[in-house]
Amino acid sequence: MNPLEDPLASLDRQPKLVTTNQHLVATFHLLLLCLHKMTDSVKHSAPGPYLGFALQPVRLCYHLLSCPETASVSIEHLDDIAVHYENGTTLLEQAKSALSHNALSDWSKDFWKTVANWIIDTQNGTLDGSKTQYQLYVTPVKLGKLSVRFHDTKDATSVASLTTDVKKKLKLKKSPPDCVDYVNIFLNASEEVRCAVVINMRIVSIHEDPIDALRELLKPTTPANVLDQICASAIGIAQEQANRLLRQKKQGMVSAADFLKQFHAFVQKNNLPGLLTSFTADPAPAEVHYLLNLRPCFVKQLDLVSIPADQQMRAVSDYLRTRATKTEWATRGAVYEGSFDEWDQGLIRHHAAIRSEVADVHSEKSEIIQGRITYSQCARIHQSLEGREVPVHFCHGSFNVLSDQKLIGWHPQYRDLLGDEG
Repeated sequence: MNPLEDPLASLDRQPKLVTTNQHLVATFHLLLLCLHKMTDSVKHSAPGPYLGFALQPVRLCYHLLSCPETASVSIEHLDDIAVHYENGTTLLEQAKSALSHNALSDWSKDFWKTVANWIIDTQNGTLDGSKTQYQLYVTPVKLGKLSVRFHDTKDATSVASLTTDVKKKLKLKKSPPDCVDYVNIFLNASEEVRCAVVINMRIVSIHEDPIDALRELLKPTTPANVLDQICASAIGIAQEQANRLLRQKKQGMVSAADFLKQFHAFVQKNNLPGLLTSFTADPAPAEVHYLLNLRPCFVKQLDLVSIPADQQMRAVSDYLRTRATKTEWATRGAVYEGSFDEWDQGLIRHHAAIRSEVADVHSEKSEIIQGRITYSQCARIHQSLEGREVPVHFCHGSFNVLSDQKLIGWHPQYRDLLGDEG
């Protein structure tokens, strides 16, 4: 078996660990559309040689794109990268950037330290050797005789032969190599642990640039002129999801399904103009009456400017439907995360401009009438979301959501009049 093989092809020979990745086709079919709106830079970037990213985020992204949707991928948890499958098995990956040295040479400290760490973790029970696959990923392409032997050894007899050969080679050295302590951990391990690690160990060194692995995944559905931009966007989204979990003091274990949903939404935001459709129905009259009788903050805001009862009913209905629509779009991945904040800021700016104009033009009118005019004009606003038209209820409902949070108001003195409401 060639250690410089296609990692996906090798994983296909391990059906207990990896399933078919048909979800990639569905996730990226939108990339066939014109990408003329794609931004030139990626928001979430970190210093490093690979499209502005270090190696680990690149490999995190690769595994999120290639693993089953039911799996999760962690970074800096069990190893540099770990893929956690639904059936309880795990793929560990130690990722090495070997730009200035050969990380796969026979006495490479990188190589033997990785093997020793896996031996120790398996020996002390941190890793379950029967449910773990061990992968060393090295870029650019490197090769070593012993690393090839490790990769090719797939039974206990071969492991014993490999162990004997390592002992012989070590004795022939005029002086102990720098990695001798790590080599001894391997040699002194129990036969059971050595077999568990070596038999399930693979070497992957097939890319001069690790981004090539992503390019290979996305190339069938992505125009060549934007391929690197799409790769960079995917890496940035994966890294940000992991960072968010770490900031929340959670394990940086990213759900493949959540990643694909967010990346799908990102693609739609940049490449799919048109109409955002909502499948939420008008709320039942009983539901509208119930909320209206509770007198939430946005209804009290309407009371301050004497909005008629029928318009209050419509406001409550649009408020409820808008909140349901936001949840629906977020769940479906129809809207990119962060777009709702941009949407709200746009409405707040509209409100501020209208309120200022009303104060100038209608200064002789009472504050209640000024507030009613402001509300009426805001109700006529039509704003697009991610460059797409939204349903009629969505703008009006969103204004009422903002007023419920007291981010906007209709009466000029709404904050003083409402006090701590909202």
